[in-house]
Amino acid sequence: MPLTMIDPSSEALPPEQEVMVEPSRAGMLVVRQGQLLAIEVPDGGHVAAFFAWTMADPSEWLSPHHTRVFGGTFLLRMGTRLVTNRRRPIFVVGRDSLRRHDLLLPASDEAVAAVRAALAEAEFDPARIADPVNLFAAARLDPDGRIDVEPSPARPGERWTVRALIDSVVAVTANDLGAPGPPTRPRRRVRITVRNDVRDLPADLPTWVDDAGSRPV
Repeated sequence: MPLTMIDPSSEALPPEQEVMVEPSRAGMLVVRQGQLLAIEVPDGGHVAAFFAWTMADPSEWLSPHHTRVFGGTFLLRMGTRLVTNRRRPIFVVGRDSLRRHDLLLPASDEAVAAVRAALAEAEFDPARIADPVNLFAAARLDPDGRIDVEPSPARPGERWTVRALIDSVVAVTANDLGAPGPPTRPRRRVRITVRNDVRDLPADLPTWVDDAGSRPV
């Protein structure tokens, strides 16, 4: 069932965008209410750290911690509403080919530095750089409570898409997780796309099936 992203009676649609984030950098853009935000790893095998703030008030930001409590789970699912530190829904998940993401781990120091540099260049001064949503990350809670982190299982072209519920400033980094483990080599890019119509997005990869050893189909 296609998602209705923009009111068809709107006289002027907000601008669409596409940004390729190079390794160890952060990409920033504005996403308007109703637009589709798609984050893709074109080369696969990499995590994308996703940060956001509301345009109206930079002291309100996307919070994975509040999202966990709001949804009652540390897993992102189709239809999950991501919320801010004020418990307001800011994005809703509309498409997700991988369905392997993380709401537990902090950003790496490198990712924070990349976001800080992008914020300074954009002259946007939020109250803080909160922990991100780590897309395409394989992090699980073991029965004993330990966090098990594995290399990203993302295939080339893996894409995660949300609808914006609030006008937002978004930052996405192409960096490693802020957790123990070998760094990704070689570093890989991340593509950010903003569209007004779901039909303008390319088809997603077949959905990852998380059973019998967590193998994709």
